[in-house]
Order: sequence, then structure tokens, then C-alpha cells
Amino acid sequence: MSSSSLPLASTTTTVVGTGENAEKFWPWATPTAPRTAHPDTELGFDTAEVAAARARVRSGDFGDWLGHVQAAAACRHPIRLTGQIDVNNPDGTLLHTIDTADMPDGAIYTPCGNRRAAVCPSCAEVYRRDTYHLIAAGLRGDRWGLPPLGQHLAVFLTATAPSFGQVHHRVVKTHAADCRTKDTCTCRPNPCHPFGKPCEHGQPTQCTARHKATDPALGQPLCLDCYDHDAQVVWNHEAPELWRRTIQEADRELQRLGKRLGVTLRRRYVKVYELQARGALHYHAAIRFDGYHPDCPGAIVPPDQIVTRAMVASVLETAFRKTSCISAPHPANGGNGWHIAWGQHGLDLKHINAPGGDDNLAKLTGYLAKYVTKSTEATGQIFRRIDELTIELHATPDTHVGRLIRACWNLGTADGWHRLRRYAHMFGCGGHITTKSRGFSVTYGFLRMQRTIWRRTQGFPQLWDDDQADLVVTRLGYHATGWISTGDALLANSAADAARRRDQAAREAAEDDFAAAAPALPAAA
Repeated sequence: MSSSSLPLASTTTTVVGTGENAEKFWPWATPTAPRTAHPDTELGFDTAEVAAARARVRSGDFGDWLGHVQAAAACRHPIRLTGQIDVNNPDGTLLHTIDTADMPDGAIYTPCGNRRAAVCPSCAEVYRRDTYHLIAAGLRGDRWGLPPLGQHLAVFLTATAPSFGQVHHRVVKTHAADCRTKDTCTCRPNPCHPFGKPCEHGQPTQCTARHKATDPALGQPLCLDCYDHDAQVVWNHEAPELWRRTIQEADRELQRLGKRLGVTLRRRYVKVYELQARGALHYHAAIRFDGYHPDCPGAIVPPDQIVTRAMVASVLETAFRKTSCISAPHPANGGNGWHIAWGQHGLDLKHINAPGGDDNLAKLTGYLAKYVTKSTEATGQIFRRIDELTIELHATPDTHVGRLIRACWNLGTADGWHRLRRYAHMFGCGGHITTKSRGFSVTYGFLRMQRTIWRRTQGFPQLWDDDQADLVVTRLGYHATGWISTGDALLANSAADAARRRDQAAREAAEDDFAAAAPALPAAA
């Protein structure tokens, strides 16, 4: 969206068949006044939005306002903060105080920071890029104090939930050579469920359709009454504990392997969860295996060459196969707990070829990073937190998603299960979408601090001194959320889009100039 698409002056158009020609051709018709046509409305903008935008542009402080909201210009729901900012001398004495009342709109705009692309695409993109660099640093290294990690063994795994009932699925045994993503796959799939008899509720369990990748039926149970919705939401609720126990078992298996080989091994990982179309969790994780240096225990060193990829893969497969747990007892399950274990299909393990930073590593890093911006989109709906006022609206008994929400709400009444109600909008899944080991890579806080340093030094981070962080003391409080008017949102997002386009054009021009100035390589002999 660009501000140049908005006409700055209104135009009027006489509608054919009315006005001055009405008496000539239709004497019985009463002439009407010319109708004002609004091209802004034809572009999808309401006249009130355009009027607010024009009022802002014609004001004398538009340039100052645009620079003031630059940090949050692309955000859909910016946070407005009010208060004072104190600037101190190095000796601690007060140098100057800035009051937000003297700023445009009387507040400071800051991005909302929401990770969900469906809520705020701009903030979600920042979150995705931070995750990308965090994972890339942990797999490739050679940045932010991390050594090159080309000699380290690494594995990418996917662990899924067990089956809770038959659902419509799409299985493609052989993909075409040009097939890239599962979301846009056009390869010919197998029949969904070619065989099956009616269930005890009279619903057919046979489906011969070859579902498309965008078919809304994917993930929907063949019979809602046969599907175990309670077990699924409990599995989502207990999945973090199952993962914790599995990693502990993997550590024990690594210790056993190290004793047999006479070496010491460490595992460090980053994990991202994803909700499938049926609403069940599954985990994607990149696990890196490091060695141990006795003279420097904290150093990140590659494992001994005696350790092979097949050995570490066997360690993970054994840990995931052996690990299971029993949830806390619940009255809805006869006073017993549910058995929590991984799916019967086993792990999907892929070895990561970290040396050289090939395309596969970049694709894998992007694959993991894109999931941090998603929520429940795979199920076809996105929810906010649910309470007593909205539970009846969302928990419809004739839909799969509605029954999952109802299962969370009903099971959450028992003691010790209140988190199910808290995360009913996520089908029982709570916690952070991505977690990592302490020594895998840097943290989100580190990346955000680097971005702050870049902004405060205006692109010269080498001029930064850590003592400068204590020279600015903020005393700000929450004032409101969102733009003051839709016109302000239109202008801010248009300016942000124009800035992105200018930046992209400048980068492309610089790359073209570099390519033109680069000397030609000699021909191979």
C-alpha cells in the first residue's frame, strides 16, 4: 500500500441519465443533483479515513509526526506510552528531562511485538528474522562469539502426537522434482481412506477423495463422536513435560554412549512447536552435539571423530521410543491419568550438513523460523483468549475445533487442570512456542539489544559504550493501544511500505553496481 495511490483532491462526476439531460430524454423524470463519486471508496478506503489522513497531512507537524512514529509505523496495534524520560550525565546528575506531553500526540509509539502474523505482520516478521538468526548462529556459528560449527554433528527431528481418531489426511508418496512446499503441493495424493466400514455411530469411515493441499476437510475427523477430543487436549497440555523427560533420557543415552567410546558428549537444541490441521502438537527441533575440552569446560568444541551420525541418531530414537509418562488423575477419566507418549510413526530424522553453510541449512533454518509466526491457522480459525462470555460462541458441538475448546473448558474445572481453560484458545497448548538450550546460541534479548544499539548509534555500533545504557532512565506507563485514527494508520503503514521499497531498491542498486565493478573471472583451462 502506498500513499501515492490516494488522490489528494476530490473529483465530481455527473451520473449519466440524471442531471441536465434528464428532461430532454425522460420528461417525466425529476432532475437530480449530480452525485459525487468517491474514488477513495472505490480503492477500498472509507471517506472518513481519507478525511482524517488529509487532515493529518495538511497539519503543520506532519513531518515531525511521521518521524516520531517511525519505530512503530508498520505495526497494526502500536502501544502508546506516556511519562518522562530522564537523561543523566556520566556522574549520575540529571542533565535533561523529556516529557511525552511535548511530543506529537502526547505519547511515544512502540510496536506491539506480537509474534502472530495474522495479528501483526510487521512485528511477526521481526520476530521471525530474530529466530532465523538465532537458529543460524547455533548451527553455523562464526558470529557473536560462537566458533565455527562446521565440524559439529547436528540432527533435525520431527516428533508427532499419537492418533486420537481417524481424520481426513493427504499422503503423497512420490513428489515431483519441482515440488517445494507442502502448503502449495500439487502432486497427486493417495486416496484418503480407501477402505472402511461405518462406525458405531453410523458415520462412514471410508473416504476415496484425493484431497488438495488447501482442502478445508484436512484434519477433520471422519466421526466427531468417535474422536477422543479429551485425550488430545490433555496430550497438548502434557507435551512439554513429555519433551523434558525425553531430553533427560537422551542425556542418559548420550552418557552411556560416551562411556562405551571413552568420550564426553553434550547436546544443545532449539525447539519449535506447530499445531497440525487436527489441532494436535508436533515438535520440530535442531539438536547439535558438542564435545568437551577438559582445560576449558565452557568451550564449544566439536565431538570426537569416533562419534558418528548413526550413533547420535540411534540415541535419539531410543530416547523417544522409551519415554512416556502418566498425567495427573482426572475425574473425567475415572480418576486415572492419561498415558502420554509419542506417536507410533516414530521420529523423522534428518542429518544437517552444517559444513559450508549449504542451501539445505538455510532452508531448514527458514523452515523452523516461519513457525514462530503461526498459531492455530492450520485448523482454519484463530482465537483470542476465551472466557465465560465467549465460550458458547466458539465451543460449537458440531465442529471439531469447537469440541476441542469445549473439552479444554470442561476438563479445566478440576483441581490442577486450570491451565486448560487458560489455553483453551490454543487447544490446551501453553508455554513459549520456541525454547532452546542455554549454550545453543544467543538469546532474543541479545538480538534486541543489538538492534537498540544500532538505532541509538545511527548505524555505527562500534561507537557504543555499555555505560551509555544507564544514562537514559525511562518513567513511562501504558496509555492506550492502537492508532488514534484509521487515517493515521493508513499514513504510517504507507510510509513504512515506501521506506521498505526504497531500502530494497537501494540494496538492489548496490548489488548491481558491485556486480558491474567486479573483475571478470578467468576462464578455466
